[in-house]
Amino acid sequence: MQTLLKLVSDCSVVALNPSKKETASESPLKVALFSLAKMCSNHQICRQFVKSSELFWVIARLKHSPETNIAHYASVIAAKVGGDS
Repeated sequence: MQTLLKLVSDCSVVALNPSKKETASESPLKVALFSLAKMCSNHQICRQFVKSSELFWVIARLKHSPETNIAHYASVIAAKVGGDS
């Protein structure tokens, strides 16, 4: 979980930069966010871990990504962990 969150954090700069949208669409960020979304959907302990992580703020920022899938996965994660405000 921590490694996936770190990967999301590391890739978030590209995902939030509209001029690099092509790079973001090819990024492992989608795979990491998809995986986190699935884990958070199915396991309470994963939701608790993500919500308490110091990197959760990155997920909240990615809800505003210009890349539709990235924004969607981030929104799903935030909603599942109860931090979608």
